Order: sequence, then structure tokens, then C-alpha cells
Amino acid sequence: MSTNYEWSFPSFETDSENKVKTIHYRYTATDGENSASMYGSCAGSDGMDFDAMTKEHCVTCVLEHQEQTEDEMKANLDAQIEAQKNPEIISKTKEW
Repeated sequence: MSTNYEWSFPSFETDSENKVKTIHYRYTATDGENSASMYGSCAGSDGMDFDAMTKEHCVTCVLEHQEQTEDEMKANLDAQIEAQKNPEIISKTKEW
């Protein structure tokens, strides 16, 4: 099964002139029943108008402010999903 990656932007902080000051984001990977996500916030682009911005503009802005590339973020999410599929440690109980 292939992994699907999705950006979402649950909220924004704007100033009195409707310029985006902070972008809150989530980047989610889903592979079948397994999923993982990263979330955070970053500063908006200089003069980013809330009404005129697009999802693509937000993705670009977030990636410009990250220390990781999108490929590195995907690798991180893929590793989290792999750990769900093949856990190193399994918690068990035993009824005596």
C-alpha cells in the first residue's frame, strides 16, 4: 500500500491588517490503518494576506522556515509508521 501525505492548516494568527503572522500546520502520512503526523507553527511570509493566500503558499512558507526538507519530513513520518507496523517492543499481559 502506498503512503499518502497531506498538509493541513488548522489555524492562523493575523494582525489588524489581516496579514498572517503565524501559520499553524500539520503534516500527516497515512498508510492503510497506520498514520503519523507532525505539527508546529511558523511565521507567515512578509505581507502574506489572509484572504489572498493559498494552501500552496502556506506549504512553501512552512518549508522555508523548517530545518528539514519535505523529503526529510516524509522520512520521519515513514519511520513512525514503520514502527507502528513492526514495533521493537510489545507490551503483553498474562493471566495467571
